[in-house]
Parts: sequence; C-alpha cells; structure tokens
Amino acid sequence: MKTILYTFLYVFALTMISCKKKPSAGLGGNANLKITAFHHTAPIDSGIVYIKFNSSEAPADNTYDLNQPLTKDSNNNSYTIFKGLKKGDYYLYAEGWDPLIAANVKGGLPYTIGEEGDISLTIPVTEVH
Repeated sequence: MKTILYTFLYVFALTMISCKKKPSAGLGGNANLKITAFHHTAPIDSGIVYIKFNSSEAPADNTYDLNQPLTKDSNNNSYTIFKGLKKGDYYLYAEGWDPLIAANVKGGLPYTIGEEGDISLTIPVTEVH
C-alpha cells in the first residue's frame, strides 16, 4: 500500500513540477507596446491598431480586446502605445491610409511579450484588395 501511495505522490510531484502555466496576456502588467505601421518602407499616415489577448491568430469573428488610433508626434511620426500589458501572446492588427499611394492598407502579426518593459514593434501592412 505504501508503494502505491509513494508512486502516486512521485508522479503527482513530477506532473506539478513539469507543468508550466503559460502567461495570461492582457492588462495589469508593466509592458508598454509602442506600435507603428509601415507599408513597404514608409509609415502609414493614419489608422487604427487592434490587439487580441491570448491569441497568435486573427480572431475569426473579428472581435479584438482593445483598439487605439495612430497619433502623430512632433516629428509627424504615427504610432500608438498599449500600456500596462502582461507577458503572453497577442495578435496585433492595423489598418489605415497610405498617402503615398492614396489607398487603404491593412495587416497583422502575432507577438509574444516575454519580458515586461518598453517594446517597439512595427506591423507591416499592404493594400486592401
């Protein structure tokens, strides 16, 4: 009987040690994600950036957890910052206007925050067809 109990406790302990919980993405952390969107080598002029928590793919139902407009700084660069994010998986999507080709552009990418802090990221976008 002791052997069965010890075996059970050993297997249980190994299971608990080997199981690492994946970080849950979302608000409440110390990561600040500064996003720019580029079409080829040029930043897009205006648009909106969307973010989906705990995902590495675009949501099938097109619902995102947050969105923010791109704003311009004093140097006329467009960006947005998602503040207070936790470690975890995110899907980022941007859509906007490229004045160089006078067209709407869009694109997205997955991103994993592994360490909290200030992070800069560029989303590549392409013409809407």
